[in-house]
Amino acid sequence: MDNQIEEHLLTIFMQSVSNNFEEVKASEEKISSLYNDSNKENYIKILLKFIMYPHNEKNEQKNFYDKFLNKNVKISILISIKNYIKKSIHSNLENVELSNDLCIIIKHICMHVLLDIKNEEIKSLEKYFFEILFNLFKYNICDDYDYLLFYIIILYINDYNIVHLINIFNNEEKKSNPDAMKIIECIMLYVRNKEILQNITQENFFIEYNKLIENIENIKGIINNRNNSLNDDIVNYINNTKKIYKSNNQHNLFMLNDHFLYNIEENTQINNSLTSNFTIDINKKNSLNSISGFDFVGKGTIIKDYNNNIKLLSVSKANVIFKNINISFFKNKHTALKIIRKILKKYKDNDYVSKYDLKIVLTHIEYPITLYFIYLYNKFTEYTNFINNKLSLSNSYSTTTNSTNTNEEINICFYIMNHLLMNIHIFLKIFYNIIIIDLPEYYEDNFDIFFNIFYNFLLFDMDILKNYFNHINLLKNMKTDVSSTSLSNKQNIFMNESEKNLFRITNEDLIKLKKNFEHNLLKCKIMITDIIKVISENYQEESKTYIIKLIFSLTQMLYKEEDKILICHNYNCLSSTIKLIHHMNLEKNDLNPYKDKEFLEKIIERVLYHIRLKRIDIDEINEADLDYFKNDLNNVNSFSIRSTAIYFLKTLCNNYFDICFPLLEFRILSKDSLIISSVNLSNLNNNNAINRNTENDLIIDKNDTFYDACNMEYKVQLITCLNQINLAQSFYEHNLKNVLKEFIMSIRMKFSNLDNFCYNINDYNFLNQNLNQTDKCVWLKNEEIFNSKNTIYLLSILKFLLNNRNICNVNTALDIFTFLNFLLYNEKIMIYSYSCLCINRLLNQNLSEELLNIIFNNTIPNILSRLLFLLKFHIYNKTLNEYILITILRIFLIYPEKLSSFYVSILLIIDNIIKLIVNDSHNPLFNHYLFELLTIIISLIYKSRISSSINQVENVIITTFAQILQLYIHDFIPYIFQILSIIIDNTDTIQKIHIKILNNLYEMDLWRSTIGNANGIICVLKSFFKKYNMFQDIIKNNMQQLFNIYHYCLSNKKLSTDSFQIILIIFTYLPVESYQSFLKPLFVLLFTFVQQYKNDIIKIKVIHSLSVFILKTDVNIFINTVEQIQNGLIFNVLKSLYMPILDKLINVNEKIIIFIALTKLISNEKIRNESFVVEMLNHLNKNITSNELVLKKSKSQYLDIEKDEMDKNFEVTYVKLQMINNENINETVLRDININAELKQNLFNPIFMQICHSNSYNSILQLFNN
Repeated sequence: MDNQIEEHLLTIFMQSVSNNFEEVKASEEKISSLYNDSNKENYIKILLKFIMYPHNEKNEQKNFYDKFLNKNVKISILISIKNYIKKSIHSNLENVELSNDLCIIIKHICMHVLLDIKNEEIKSLEKYFFEILFNLFKYNICDDYDYLLFYIIILYINDYNIVHLINIFNNEEKKSNPDAMKIIECIMLYVRNKEILQNITQENFFIEYNKLIENIENIKGIINNRNNSLNDDIVNYINNTKKIYKSNNQHNLFMLNDHFLYNIEENTQINNSLTSNFTIDINKKNSLNSISGFDFVGKGTIIKDYNNNIKLLSVSKANVIFKNINISFFKNKHTALKIIRKILKKYKDNDYVSKYDLKIVLTHIEYPITLYFIYLYNKFTEYTNFINNKLSLSNSYSTTTNSTNTNEEINICFYIMNHLLMNIHIFLKIFYNIIIIDLPEYYEDNFDIFFNIFYNFLLFDMDILKNYFNHINLLKNMKTDVSSTSLSNKQNIFMNESEKNLFRITNEDLIKLKKNFEHNLLKCKIMITDIIKVISENYQEESKTYIIKLIFSLTQMLYKEEDKILICHNYNCLSSTIKLIHHMNLEKNDLNPYKDKEFLEKIIERVLYHIRLKRIDIDEINEADLDYFKNDLNNVNSFSIRSTAIYFLKTLCNNYFDICFPLLEFRILSKDSLIISSVNLSNLNNNNAINRNTENDLIIDKNDTFYDACNMEYKVQLITCLNQINLAQSFYEHNLKNVLKEFIMSIRMKFSNLDNFCYNINDYNFLNQNLNQTDKCVWLKNEEIFNSKNTIYLLSILKFLLNNRNICNVNTALDIFTFLNFLLYNEKIMIYSYSCLCINRLLNQNLSEELLNIIFNNTIPNILSRLLFLLKFHIYNKTLNEYILITILRIFLIYPEKLSSFYVSILLIIDNIIKLIVNDSHNPLFNHYLFELLTIIISLIYKSRISSSINQVENVIITTFAQILQLYIHDFIPYIFQILSIIIDNTDTIQKIHIKILNNLYEMDLWRSTIGNANGIICVLKSFFKKYNMFQDIIKNNMQQLFNIYHYCLSNKKLSTDSFQIILIIFTYLPVESYQSFLKPLFVLLFTFVQQYKNDIIKIKVIHSLSVFILKTDVNIFINTVEQIQNGLIFNVLKSLYMPILDKLINVNEKIIIFIALTKLISNEKIRNESFVVEMLNHLNKNITSNELVLKKSKSQYLDIEKDEMDKNFEVTYVKLQMINNENINETVLRDININAELKQNLFNPIFMQICHSNSYNSILQLFNN
């Protein structure tokens, strides 16, 4: 029977890679039905078995597996598994959910394939296994996969062999620790599987694979038993797991050993010194000025363990040491690090979940991988010195017989260096992923070591290996092999055949290796600059003493590095360090390099070189597309050196204005600023990088036709950086005003009436554009006005207006807006897009009523008409330009009542756009602003109270929304629910459509289905609850169903976090009478649920919800309901739920709500005399003192469209619409509460006064006195 099922499955997947289209199509349906079958998990296990079969096409067919299986079939199987896992991640359907048991099996098999399998065909599929693993990491919570981390650290990055490990595990301290023993059990079972897979063949596959699955089942049993038996004390569990690495409180399980690397017996003399290998020898010819004063001592905590857990062999003291090297040594470690990186990659926000999971992950990795990183860096510097020493001893890189061994060793050494870089790069990515969430204490303790390595690595120059690379370059025209063709090494058992052949490399292979080395070095430097940037921005106090010492290495890179991406990242990093150093307020100027005028002048000269327009920039501007415009607009990006240099200079001027102003003002006021820069540039000492200009990189000189335009553009950039109002005003009056007027005059002379020359939205056939009449055009065309040189002029004016909006006043507004209106007819995307942004930004300021009227009466209707035409024209040409939308949105924000005649027409245009892009909504920012615009139009229509317009909303828009919900357009659904909530918020009468919407929200299938967007549905429910008086009958009648829905969401791990919003809106907006009869079962559900979860996040969610209930109702209702469940339960709730989380609260308003509710509880007569009240008052006292979080509310942080759209760090995920009144529950609850008065009322009694006096709770006492 099993064979028949297997053969059937193999046949299906054979068909899926067939050349016959009908077979492929039929197989897709069969594969889909497999994954919908109730027995799907067993099918997946069989499919995994197929993949693990060591098929080899050269071998004879020994069973039906060999008949059906090949690489393409395996790829098809893997893709189907990956797709199903992704579907499971994004779906709320219970029948699609993967079981934890299957997840454990898949993850173990992926690990073995990536790290243990030797079969080349299976190893070639590692990309798919990585994707499956990454998706599973997204799916599973952290403590489901922590055993994988033990495997990675102990069995792959660690150099102890299994015999050593067994001896270490056989320790009384570990045996007495149940958590450690469970881990050891799993590791030993995993080791058995490791051995099985390293020796599996076609002959023994079926027997050995069964053993492998049996061992995984045993591991699964241990993990499940561990998860079920865990008590609430997660911190204690984490501390227990740490003990596996230690004996007698010393790390002894993790070792990095050069004897394994070099295949040398351990009785060889070793070198345990950290410092001997910790410095890099910079080639004197490439001296990077002075590095005196860089005095990191190396006091990091890891230094204590380094010497005891690293066994080093000095390559300088051993003969032909690389002859025996294990060249796979760093390969597997690299793969292991990549898996750790995949685990951490899922965490991007520093929220409760990420910080909680990160603690568990760091428990396993922080010490070993940091030790490994230092080891890698030491090896890298040691090998660099080894190559140089070998070359200096031989004086030349010879290919004679006497030098063969030396040449071979140097090439092997260089090959290993490349792998070292690959490992270092992955570690840096891991480090980056951690610090964007939090700065663990362990890393902070070792900052001096990290920054020492960062400093030296940034200054590592390829010229350090110059002699070696010179030889490689000489080999380009040679055809002989570089290395010996008879490299054989019996000791080197780790080499497979392909690796042995590696060192019979051709000259071309060696040149390719050099390119890979350069690329990997570059990636490491980019990652380091990104790390420094994050640390500078997020951990200023902890890092400031280190960052200032890195400025030298970062600024040197501006001169020595040529890679575009690295320079961009470097500029962004420097911009962050400027802010940090400025805020340090260093008393001595000599400690701050930016206060050294000579240093600053040199930096500015280099930056000015990067800011100047070059020939290639002009060509790109004239041929620009929307992506180019976005990159040009976004000064903090990784694509444009020019943009990042401008941002750096702007930041420099903002923080050191007094020093920068005279340097830049001189250039602005000079007639030929570009010539001054050229002269100063040529005088720089470090001009080696500057003079490497390609033909496209040529600087615009005085004789160039573009010189005057580029000169103006250059000055505009400097004015923008200085941001000095008087200077900008003067520049406009003397340089730009006349240019602007001349342009307007030229347009009016050539095109007296634009409507006669260009189409408008009413006379253009968007659907069949080729049928439009030829006497009109979409864009104005005139070579005299819109030539390439004038494009630079126009762009200069636009950028000036964009950054100096205060120029717009009663005297200038008419000219400026007329100018911007005309530019909307220019076909250059850079011009009309910047024009849109200028209109938006000029209106986005405090303008007088008189000025607004001048602008509206003369230009706004024409501008709006043109923008609507451009919007529709772009949509029909498959371009989603959000900047047009932003500008339309701004106009309606400024002139809502004056544009009432446009309401319905824009509503219908938006409805049409939604239908057109529904299957191709590839621009999330465009989607966001489209729905923002729809939101404000709908709000204005309801405000107008015109019934015909309101009917358009409720008939047309809701119909379109219904279609989208049916199609499940994932990017649109969050917006649709929010807009539905606006419709409900604005209704004053009950319509049939409203009742239908409300009844549909109670359908369980909506919550269960893939289109059940929980946040969105809750948003609509909240609007109905706020209109309780209108809809109370339906709400009351469906209360049981709502609590059923809540129960379902709470038990669904993908919805459990969002589910708390349901009871929060019930407690906040509904009268207690409507749900009081459901409170007892609800509280039982919550208390049961919180016992099942082992982390603080859920406890906080539960306590926060209960606290909102207490504040919105009567505390006695809460206490009485809890006591009805079990007499005395209220005391357990306070001691076991409230007490443990009081010092773990992060959200300010959440903390206030919980503390106020707590004071209400403990002031109750039943509770105030309990002994634990003293500890609760202590927590309250500490929070008032240290953070002032309870004494005052935090400021409400509304997302406001009034913020500058220049901030392009805007990111769309589950985005709340800015135009909707997104009431935050916490703010709603606290709105009418006087916090200090509430605290006094709850705490002011003789018992609490006595406690506070006896324990010196001075902050509470001060509260009473206030």
